[in-house]
Amino acid sequence: MSMHVARRPGGAGGRAASVDAALFRRTMGLLPTGVTVVTAGSGGTTEAVTASSVTSISLDPPLVLVSVGATGRLRGAIEEAGGFAVNVLGEDQAELSAVFAGRDRPRGDRAQERLGGRIGDGGHALLAGAVFSLECRTEHVYPGGDHVLFLGRVGAVHAADPVRRPLVHHRGGYTVLGPRPAQAGN
Repeated sequence: MSMHVARRPGGAGGRAASVDAALFRRTMGLLPTGVTVVTAGSGGTTEAVTASSVTSISLDPPLVLVSVGATGRLRGAIEEAGGFAVNVLGEDQAELSAVFAGRDRPRGDRAQERLGGRIGDGGHALLAGAVFSLECRTEHVYPGGDHVLFLGRVGAVHAADPVRRPLVHHRGGYTVLGPRPAQAGN
């Protein structure tokens, strides 16, 4: 196995060399991630953005971390609402991912309608037909370069029944999970 190491010139004086942004983006694209739509608010105040930077942090208490663009509208909506919802898209919802990824994505009532009209107990739009949705209250906010990291305490979990397969982003495009391999002895 060969390993490619690419760094920008620098690193003198004990400082770490920086990595080329395009290379970093391509490399991180090799890591499969679930596709989500993060929402804050409902009705006329609904903001929703496609995000793949969502991580489970803790079971006790239940915490998740979401990464949101530092200059985007969703950041302000989460700060104002004091929380957010994470909606994991199913394998048949790639179109919704694209709708909420663009600069001209719907907001307010139009966003709420595209998501299916559901509102959680925390007051945030929930995606109808999601693999699962998490309603979160903001616990902490951290700077993260050109993003802001919101650590949210999960207050409610809404899971599809029956269980659905998630939409996955890998190598710059959408993919789906294949069937589970047979277990030895089954």
